[in-house]
Amino acid sequence: MSGVTAYESGMELLITVVVAAEDETTARDACAGVVELLDGHVVRTTDCSDEEPGCRSVTISRRTADPSTGNPAATLARAVRSTLHTLGSGFTGSRVSCEPPSAWTVVDAPELVGELVPGGERLLLEAWQLDSTAPNAGTGAPDTADRTLRQGNRRSG
Repeated sequence: MSGVTAYESGMELLITVVVAAEDETTARDACAGVVELLDGHVVRTTDCSDEEPGCRSVTISRRTADPSTGNPAATLARAVRSTLHTLGSGFTGSRVSCEPPSAWTVVDAPELVGELVPGGERLLLEAWQLDSTAPNAGTGAPDTADRTLRQGNRRSG
């Protein structure tokens, strides 16, 4: 087995948390524990108060160490499940959907997400395979500019 990680072979995890917060600083502070837990970094904070008053979304990027298996769907789904396990045992029952170049799940359980992130309402967890078919492959990161947590809820499994 080689020392190449799934990220090095082209995988990025994005965790978008919807949190009750009046400003960007409050939202980032609420998500600080998750950022540390996942060894990630905040890549975007968005005001979504037009949909829900007092609401912000915080998108966290994380590299994954899951090795590529040659089966993109299995690798992507395993990366999502592994991250759910890292978030806590309550998250492990979430259904994971996969359609390469991505796999995703939405946790719409305010009581569960709120235990992890103060004021947290729901989260979207996505694994993206970054190759010639993935969004924005030229920059090394998926283009999340037009995807929102609401859109993530519309995906069927």
